[in-house]
Amino acid sequence: MSKKSETKTNHTRVVPGDKIAVIEEFLPDKNCFEEDGSIIAEVTGEVIKDSKSHKIAVKPSKEHFSLNKGDIGYGRVEFVKKQVASVDIIKINNVNVAKPINSILHVSEASRRFVRNMYEVTRPGDWIKFRVTRTEKPIYISFIGEDLGVVIALCNHCGHELVFFRRNSLKCLNCNAVQGRITSKMYGKPLILIEGLSPNET
Repeated sequence: MSKKSETKTNHTRVVPGDKIAVIEEFLPDKNCFEEDGSIIAEVTGEVIKDSKSHKIAVKPSKEHFSLNKGDIGYGRVEFVKKQVASVDIIKINNVNVAKPINSILHVSEASRRFVRNMYEVTRPGDWIKFRVTRTEKPIYISFIGEDLGVVIALCNHCGHELVFFRRNSLKCLNCNAVQGRITSKMYGKPLILIEGLSPNET
């Protein structure tokens, strides 16, 4: 009697671009692919391993998406350096991602005008609206486009919410500090698309 194939769901949640195995261990099956010896998830879902056939797949979650160039999303800035900002993607095309996806915003994609450094663009803790420009890791995003930019920001000094002051500048009504940001036209408006998001959320 032949042994039945043993299929296991290991309940590991993955998102597009996550490495789920190496080619020496498994062959890619549904919703994943091989790249440079690594097996990469194509969709959001759970990893499924078949020990007999040595195949691995991703079972899509009910709400999943394929990350595409041109997609519009929301995310939270994690850290900022002179040339780049690291952003955790939280929502793409009105769909919440299963877990945050890391992406990079480069200074060249911050504005159509010349920008000296990313400290003029955004700061850690800001919530931003962006466009996806590259879907392979590292994922790249852009502020160039209609309504893109910072949508919520807190004061670097006292932590209070900033209000619109003038173009590319926000002001803290608590300590009167004026800080540079490249803002979306949505700045200061209720963010209906981000469920449960509040300015003080961390």
